[in-house]
Amino acid sequence: MILFTHRITIVLVLLLPLQHLRAETITVPIKIDFPLLQQLVESQLFTGKSNSTELLHDSTGCNEIILSEPKLREFNNHLIINSHLNAKLGVKLSGECVSLPSWDGHIQITSDLVIKEDSPRKIYLQIVDSHLITLKNEHLTSGTLWNQARKFIYPLMNQFHIDLTPSINELKSLLPFFLSKHSQSQINEMLSSLQLTHIQTTAEGIQSDISLEIETISQSEKPEHPLTEQEQEQWQKEWQSMDALLTYTVKHYAKETELQELRLTLFDILMDARYQLQNALQENHSDDPVRHWFINSWSQLIPVLEQISVENSKHAPLALITLITAADALQVLDKLGPTFGLDISIDGLRRLARMINNSPKIDPLQYNENLDSELLQLFQFNPANNISNQSSLNLWPINSAIAATNKPLNTWVPTLKELDDYLPKVKDLLLSSANQSLTKSTLTPQQKDVFKKMVMATAWQESCWRQYIIKQKKIAPISSSTGDTGIMQINENVWRGFVNRQKLRWDIAYNAQTGSNILLNYMTRYAIKKAEDKQQGGIENLARSTYSIYNGGPSQFSRYRHKKTTKTLKKVDNEFYDKYLKVKQGDELTVAQCLGQSKKSMASIKPKKKAASPLKKTVHQTYKATLVIHNKDWIKKQNKDYFALQLGVFSSHQAANTFINQQKVTGNYVLYQLQNKKNLYRVIYGYYSTYKKAKKESLLFTKTKPWIRQFKEF
Repeated sequence: MILFTHRITIVLVLLLPLQHLRAETITVPIKIDFPLLQQLVESQLFTGKSNSTELLHDSTGCNEIILSEPKLREFNNHLIINSHLNAKLGVKLSGECVSLPSWDGHIQITSDLVIKEDSPRKIYLQIVDSHLITLKNEHLTSGTLWNQARKFIYPLMNQFHIDLTPSINELKSLLPFFLSKHSQSQINEMLSSLQLTHIQTTAEGIQSDISLEIETISQSEKPEHPLTEQEQEQWQKEWQSMDALLTYTVKHYAKETELQELRLTLFDILMDARYQLQNALQENHSDDPVRHWFINSWSQLIPVLEQISVENSKHAPLALITLITAADALQVLDKLGPTFGLDISIDGLRRLARMINNSPKIDPLQYNENLDSELLQLFQFNPANNISNQSSLNLWPINSAIAATNKPLNTWVPTLKELDDYLPKVKDLLLSSANQSLTKSTLTPQQKDVFKKMVMATAWQESCWRQYIIKQKKIAPISSSTGDTGIMQINENVWRGFVNRQKLRWDIAYNAQTGSNILLNYMTRYAIKKAEDKQQGGIENLARSTYSIYNGGPSQFSRYRHKKTTKTLKKVDNEFYDKYLKVKQGDELTVAQCLGQSKKSMASIKPKKKAASPLKKTVHQTYKATLVIHNKDWIKKQNKDYFALQLGVFSSHQAANTFINQQKVTGNYVLYQLQNKKNLYRVIYGYYSTYKKAKKESLLFTKTKPWIRQFKEF
C-alpha cells in the first residue's frame, strides 16, 4: 500500500492547539421531501389495501366512507393532501337499508405543520381548510355527505405526527465522535442547547431546523510540521475507513433496489468519489481536504438513498431521515472550517455505519484490496462472456497475453534497439483488447473505429505503451505515487474490488483489457449517451470526452470542452487529443519518441503520410512508413505467421536497389541476397497481420504481381 508521505502535509485536527473559544448559533436542517412524507402519511393513515383507509363502516352496512390514494403537494406554503373519497350513505327503514346515491370524488385538505409546546420534538398537522371535489371539479363545503365525512376525516388527520425524537437523539450521540477538540463539558452544553425550530412547507417537502449553540476555536498561527510516519499511518487508516464506509453504503443500497438506473447512479457516485479522493490525497493544505471529500460524497449519495427508500417500502422513512440529518449536520459543521475543529474519527464512522445496518457480523470500515464479488455482481460483471454494452457494466479483463511474439511482452522492458520489434507487438495487443471489448457492443462502425484509436492513444498518453520499467536493477510495473498501474495506468484505489491488483501489475494483457473495457463503458454510458458527438468537433469528441472521464471520473465527461477547466487539466486533455490525432493519421508508432528514440532513428517504424493519389483513396494501406530498405535481419524480428509481399528476384544488388527506388509506394522494403545464390537478390515489402490485408496492399503495385508469403517462408 502506498503511503503518501512525500506528498501530504495535511495536519491532523487533533494536533491543532486551542487558543480561545466563542459561542455561535448554527442550524441544521431536517428535511423530509414529499416522497418520504408520502410514505409517512400512508404508513400512519392509509394502511388498508391499495393505500386506503375506511372512515366509516357501520354495523348495518348502510353507511361507508373510504379514503384512498393520497397525494401531497405544497401551495402557498401550506401542505395540501388530496385523496380519493368513495361514500355510500343510507338510512335503516323497517330493517332494510335505504341507500342514497353513492358518491365518488375527492377531498382536499389544506393544513399547516406545527410543533406543540408539550411535544417539542414532534410535528403535527393542523387543518386550515377542507372541501369535497366532485368528478366535475365542483367544490362542496356543506351538505349531508360533507358533514358526515368531516366527523371522521378531521380526527384521522389529527392522528398524524412525525416524531423526530430518535433523529435528534441519534444526532446527540453522533456529534461527540466528531468533536475531539472540545471538552466533555463543552460538548454537554452544546447538546443541551439543541432544539427543533422553524417548520415550514416548501415545494420539495417540509423542513424544520435543529438549532444549537457551539463554541468555535481560533486556529494557531504557528506553522505546522509534516506528519510523522506514525501520524501518516493513522492518516492512511482514516481515509481508507472513509472510503470503505462509502463503498459499504453503496453496496448496501444497491442490494435494496432492483432498478438498474439507480444502481448505475450509485456506481457513478462511488467512482467519482474515488477519483476525487485521489485528488484530495494530493492536496497540500493545512486544512483537511479528505474530510471535505467525505462529507461532499455523502451529500451526493443522500438523494439516491431517498429514491431507493421510496421504491422499497420495507425501509423505515424515519431511519433515513436520521441518516440525512446526520449528513447535513456534518456538512454544516464542516463549512465552519478549522475554527470549529470538526474531526471525523474512526468511532464516528462506525456510528454512521450503524445508522445503515447494525449487524455485528459486518465490519463496514474494512478496507479490502481483493476482488469483491458483491461489487462485481451488483454492477453486472460477467467474466464468462465479457459483455460490454450500454446497459451493463462489465470490466472483467482477460487473463493472458494476446500478442503472438517470440519474446513475451510480460516483463519485457525494451531497449532502444528493440523498439521496432516491441512496439508493433504492443499495438497488436491493444487492438486485440479493443476488439475483445467490442465483441458484443452496439456501437456503430464509425464509433468502433474511434474506440480502437482511443485505446491506443490512451495507452500512449498514460504510459508510452509500457507495462514495466527497471527500478533498482529489477523489473517493476510502471506506477505512480497515487496508485496508477501498468500500460493503461489503472488506479488501484479507484478500482479497488473490481480488479485483481497483482494481475494489473504483472500481466500486460490483463491491464490492457481492463483499461479497454473501462474506456468502452465510459464511452457508451457517458460520451455517447450524453451526445458529446453532437457538440462542435463531431464524432472525435467521443474520444475526448471518454478520456476526460478516464482521467477524472464520470462527472468530467465535458471537461475537455469546458471553459472553466483548469490550465493543467486542459493541457492533459489536449495532449491526449494530439496523440489521438497521430493515431488517426496512422502515426501511432511515433510513440517511440517518448521512449527516447530520436526522429532520425525511427525510420523503420514511424508511419508517414504518402502523397494523395486516386489509388490510395480506394485501397487501404495497412502498414505505412517512410521508404526504408532493410536487410534480412529485419525479417527475423517479425512475427513468422504474418505476411509480406514478394515483389521480385533480381540478378544484381544494383538492379534490385534501382527497382525499389523507382517505386512510388513508400514503406518498408527488404533487399537481401538469396542463400547459396550469389547473383540473385530478393525484394519483399510490408508487414501484415492477415492475408486479407496483404491482398489489399498488393493492389498498390500495379506493374508487378506480388507473391503473398508468410515471413517463415523467407
